[in-house]
Amino acid sequence: MFWRTYAENYPFFRAKKVDWAAVRDRYRPRITARTTDAELFAVLRAMIEPLHDAHTRVVAGPDRWFAGKRPGTVLPTPAFTTRVDKAIAAGLGPGVHRRSWAQGKLSYADLPGRIGYFRVTQFAGYTKKGDYAGDAAELDLALDAVFTKGRTRGPGALRGLIVDVRLNGGGADPLGLRIASRLTDRGYSAYRKRARNDPRDPARFTTPVPVRVGPHHGPVYTGPVALLTGRLTISAGETFTQALMGRSPAPTRIGEHTQGVFSDVLDRGLPNGWRFGLPNEEFLTAGGRTFDGAGIPPAVPVPVFADADLAAHRDPALARARALLAGSS
Repeated sequence: MFWRTYAENYPFFRAKKVDWAAVRDRYRPRITARTTDAELFAVLRAMIEPLHDAHTRVVAGPDRWFAGKRPGTVLPTPAFTTRVDKAIAAGLGPGVHRRSWAQGKLSYADLPGRIGYFRVTQFAGYTKKGDYAGDAAELDLALDAVFTKGRTRGPGALRGLIVDVRLNGGGADPLGLRIASRLTDRGYSAYRKRARNDPRDPARFTTPVPVRVGPHHGPVYTGPVALLTGRLTISAGETFTQALMGRSPAPTRIGEHTQGVFSDVLDRGLPNGWRFGLPNEEFLTAGGRTFDGAGIPPAVPVPVFADADLAAHRDPALARARALLAGSS
């Protein structure tokens, strides 16, 4: 069941250079009536680990689970996050006050030169209840406080905005679209979604469904945007990045490639009670391109959260964004 679900739904075997039939031939003989749970888990993990896909997973219990990731990706720890926060604070400068919402997952600061800094570390979990309606309401509260009439038009309006999703583990795509709606005064295409549609033919997909960004009915910011991304920009952080690529003027992407996973996760169960997940969709640009695997590249490559920079409390990507916006304003 595990192998067949991937065979019928996973879109990226060819791109990942993985022969899924050969995977079955290699691992199926290892499963017998005497196979232990630990051995079975090891086999399932070994089957999907070479995909290097953060939307692939197998969960055998709270203490036995595996999720893929792109090579070289080190998932953040509390200690790492603390070091990142210190480097960002130093990059913002002394005396800069950041206001926070959504249990700290959203924050904003006004910087010298009428440049705004808006950081989004997740697109979920904005309230203790954790439901989508509550998350959307909390996000709107933050966006109303950030995108005021004073910051979006007139002599005191922002001359540039930095949006930071370098440490964003994903969540709900529509929350990213809500933010995008505050950054445009005209509707445009965010991306098109399609899912695998034939269990025998990996090239067959559903008709792509367009997803659009519509302008917010209220103050919107239409000036220059610098978007900070990195390999820890994951899932909904990436669909948000892709949604902003159709904005006019397009944001300047600064940092590193995003993680490279866009699809919603197809969640399934095994007969023994374990759960597993996999992607089954592509998020397409207007030209039919997908960024799965490689991630969305930056226009301005800059190291993101390098150990030496964190040790010195430096944030070169943030510094580059500030310099570019100051020069363009």
